[in-house]
Amino acid sequence: MASVLNARLNQVVAVEGEPRSSFFNGRLLSAEDLTREQAARDDAERRLARLIGCGVAQGLTVMGSAGSSVVHVAAGLGVTAAGAVIDIGNLDLDLSSASQGASFNGFGNCAAGLSEAQPSAGLHLLTLTPAWSGQGRAATLLGEVGACNRRTQQPAVRARLIEVVATSGLSRNELAVALLSPGFGLATVPGAARVGWWMRQRIDGCAAAPGLTAEELPLALLQLGGGAVPAWIDTDSARRRLAPPPGSAGNAMWPQGWPVEMQALAAQFLAQLSEPATTADDVTWLPPALPLTAAQLERVRAVLPEVPLYADLLDRACFARALVEGWEGEPVLRGGASLYLAQLNGHADRLLLRAVATSVGTLSDAQRSVAREGAEQTSARVASAAGRVLAAGRRHPAGGPSADALAAAASALTQAPNRRKR
Repeated sequence: MASVLNARLNQVVAVEGEPRSSFFNGRLLSAEDLTREQAARDDAERRLARLIGCGVAQGLTVMGSAGSSVVHVAAGLGVTAAGAVIDIGNLDLDLSSASQGASFNGFGNCAAGLSEAQPSAGLHLLTLTPAWSGQGRAATLLGEVGACNRRTQQPAVRARLIEVVATSGLSRNELAVALLSPGFGLATVPGAARVGWWMRQRIDGCAAAPGLTAEELPLALLQLGGGAVPAWIDTDSARRRLAPPPGSAGNAMWPQGWPVEMQALAAQFLAQLSEPATTADDVTWLPPALPLTAAQLERVRAVLPEVPLYADLLDRACFARALVEGWEGEPVLRGGASLYLAQLNGHADRLLLRAVATSVGTLSDAQRSVAREGAEQTSARVASAAGRVLAAGRRHPAGGPSADALAAAASALTQAPNRRKR
């Protein structure tokens, strides 16, 4: 809508938005009038939903069974990038075939329906798209009116498989970093190339979902083999917690998007490490923060022997601060990472592994010994300042803090405040 110049006080000025029908006694109503009313209501609901972001609010996990093309989508609730709410019960979905499907009312991606063919082998993104399903036949004054005659329209969803274009040879770990931290490590992504959390287009290749629309809610990344049987299903690389995505208007003043993506990366990392076939060769990148249980720590140590054997005890405030600051970090190349292990004081099953990129190598044995014995204590304020120095070094490697400053900050983080001696 064009801008209004020289508007006056108390003047009614039309703004952007879906118009609604005006009702009065004696007016002749048509289907178009009532459809306009439905569209106005849907548009208002979408604007409200977009205020809280997009992603999965609860449920909607995807699970498969060995050797079967059928996957199970659990009941749940989510919001698409366009603001459409998806609320479904349990759904069993056969990936081996697809129907053309009729056009559905109220959405702009009707042409995106799958053809009647088996999906090709390769990497795909499983999404749900909102739709409407016609139910029954309505009585009319004009007799039969054709295919448009439906008594009601039931909220529905349509499942799609969208091919993901990825650089050849990417491991699952590298692919997760490409999808969960756009712009870091592999290639940069312009803000206009995003569809919600995801990339419609990616500079220099690497990974993209070029067929993704704002009406779709990504649920899982699948590697399909012959007969559309998934070789593996990775839900954490695809789904995001409900929040404003990076670069959106809702995320500008109160940034929430990046920590959500790092939390998803940590979940993906643990899920992949829980698979018996995963080895150290499958791990190129580490999440900046990795909350662990004692059982998970043993599995992580089995794959990554460089994980520290001793955990520094932190009180509740310092443990929470370390976790929050960890989510603000970036993925770290395993070969250039220093690892720090912390335990919540009094809770043996509350552990946190931090990965910090450093250009000065890992700490010496003497430094680690001093940290473990508690000969030096670091205040919470110093620890927080050290975290900021390391973060500045990661974000500005060329013109950031010096090597000496980075070494001092890394050393400070190994000495936790209020830590008991072992």
